[in-house]
Amino acid sequence: MNKTIWFDITNTPHINFFKPIIMRLREDYKLIYSLKDFAETVPLFEKDIQEKYVLIGTHKGKKKFSKVLGMLSRISKLNSSISHFDIKISIGGDSSNYLAKIRRKKSITFDDNETSFNRRYSLFTDMAFWPKAIPQAELARQGFKRNKLYQYDGFKEDIYVADYHPDDNFSNSLPFEHYVVVRPENLQANYIDNDSAKPITPKLLQALSKAGYNILYLPRYAVDKAYAEGVKNIYIPNKPINGLDACYYSEGVLTGAGTFAREAACLGVPSFSFFAGKSLLAVDKAMIRDGKMFFSRDVSELMARLKTSNRTDVDLNRSKVVQEEVITKLKEVIEA
Repeated sequence: MNKTIWFDITNTPHINFFKPIIMRLREDYKLIYSLKDFAETVPLFEKDIQEKYVLIGTHKGKKKFSKVLGMLSRISKLNSSISHFDIKISIGGDSSNYLAKIRRKKSITFDDNETSFNRRYSLFTDMAFWPKAIPQAELARQGFKRNKLYQYDGFKEDIYVADYHPDDNFSNSLPFEHYVVVRPENLQANYIDNDSAKPITPKLLQALSKAGYNILYLPRYAVDKAYAEGVKNIYIPNKPINGLDACYYSEGVLTGAGTFAREAACLGVPSFSFFAGKSLLAVDKAMIRDGKMFFSRDVSELMARLKTSNRTDVDLNRSKVVQEEVITKLKEVIEA
C-alpha cells in the first residue's frame, strides 16, 4: 500500500517551494494537505496546486502568549482533522512536528533560517534539510542531530526556481512594461527579532516614484497598503500573482522579505534586501558575498545601487542540480 504523505503549509512562499516536490511525489504516494490562513497562502495553493485541503489556524502575531495558545489550538485541530498519515513534510512547523511525534510518524522538515527559535521543533524532526551555507555547528547548537541532518550545496529557492518557465503573457496583466518590485518588511513575522525596527518602505516608495520608476507593489497587510497612498506610478494587484514572473520581468526587486530577494538573485535579477531583523541569515550573507544581492536599510544607498545595477544571465542548470539532489535524498528518507 502506498504511503500517505501529509504536507503542512503555513505561509505563502511554501507554495512555490513545495510545488515541484508535490509534482514529483504525487505519482507514487497519496498526498494530503493542511493550510494556515495567512497572507496569500490559500489562493495561491488553490491556483497552483489545485488539491483538496483542510484550513486550520491563523497567524497569531508576535505576542508569545497568543502564539502559544494558537499553537496548542492548532495541534488539537490538526489532530482531529488529519486522520491518517505515514510521513509529515513541512517548512519548520512546530504544530505539525508535535503531532507527528505524538502519533509516532516520520517528520521531515526544510528550513534556511538559523536565526529563528528552531529548538521548538528541532528535537521532533527525523530528517532536517538545510543549505550548506548554515554552519553545521550552529545547527547542532539548535538541537539538530548530525544523523538527522542533510545539508545540500545550494539555496532553498533553487529547488523550485529550477522548474521556472516565464509566462509570456505576464506583462499584459500590468499597467506598465518596465517596473521594479517592492515587497515591504514583515514586521509581524516570528523571524523579525527586532522589536525596535521601523519600516523604511514608505520612504522607499516615495523615492522610487520621485525617480520615475514604475512600482509593482506587493503588500501583505492593510497597514502595508496604506504606505502606497499618494504614491504615483504604483500598482497593487487585486489578486495573487506569480512571484517568480514578477521578479523575472522586473528591472529589480527591493524587498524586506529574504525569500523574494533570493528568488530574484537566483533568476539573475538585481536583488536588494532591506530585511529588518537584527542579523542577516547565513544564506543571505552568502549571496551578498557572491555579489548576487545587495543589502541596506538606507533608502539613498538602495536607490544609488539600483540605478547602476544590471541583470545577469540565468543559470537554471545549477538550480536543477540542487533540485535533483534534494528530491533524490527526500525519496530515500521517505522509503527508509
